[in-house]
Amino acid sequence: MTSNWILDKNGIHIPQLTDEKISYPEEGNDFCFAVEDNSDWFKYRNDLILYFLKKYNVTGDFLDIGGGNGFQIQAIEDANLISGNSILIEPGYSGCLNAKKRNCKLIFNGFFQNFDFSKFHVTNYGLFDVIEHIEDDIQFLNELYDIIPKNSRIFINVPARMKYWSQTDLFAGHYRRYENSDLNRITSLTKFKLVDSSYYFNFYIIPLFILRILPEKLGFKKSEDELIAAETRNLTSVTKQSLLNRLFLFLHTKSMKNIQRGKRIKNGTSLFFVLEK
Repeated sequence: MTSNWILDKNGIHIPQLTDEKISYPEEGNDFCFAVEDNSDWFKYRNDLILYFLKKYNVTGDFLDIGGGNGFQIQAIEDANLISGNSILIEPGYSGCLNAKKRNCKLIFNGFFQNFDFSKFHVTNYGLFDVIEHIEDDIQFLNELYDIIPKNSRIFINVPARMKYWSQTDLFAGHYRRYENSDLNRITSLTKFKLVDSSYYFNFYIIPLFILRILPEKLGFKKSEDELIAAETRNLTSVTKQSLLNRLFLFLHTKSMKNIQRGKRIKNGTSLFFVLEK
């Protein structure tokens, strides 16, 4: 169901009416905006996104659904990957404002269900750390399937492995972390075809266990303020410690080379996959 959009005083398209909801903390976008540019994790995720977009030779317009602060769109534009428009849809207005600061040009504050697809030629879509925030991910993907044209591809990144579930997932508004078996669930309950997949960030398993899971197993619980402070340190401290920085950069580079050679990583804290209509 499309909606009429109005360009507001900040240059952001806002819908006249929407009742869609998403499970995401109100301050989530501003937290990410404060750490993205100084976080190796976000940079490495962009490397992975750009690799898969290059691999499938994306053309036309690209739509980043739930694109947050425009960190991915900015990287895609800087890499000159898209021949058409790069478009961001983000339900959080603060994320849209942050994307504007990154000079993202087409910003829609809302949901894809309200987006007028007829005005663009979109055949490639991003859902980067989005569907874990959707309670009924199958319904969400089926609604997207019904709207997009044939031969479209959806590039998806999600947090992986329920055994890595922690208090941070609850705070972030996650409904689940994903297993390979969830890919079978998705393809059996939607009409999408799975064309590619791989775990990633296997080199972050030990840090995640030490920093998130182990303290909880020992009975240490954090307040929301403590969680935000801890995640800020965890996401940015690596860049301040040259030895760790070099180690994770080496492991990231090695992992990317393995993926480029056709090898699939069997475990990790994230799962990347590509669906096709």
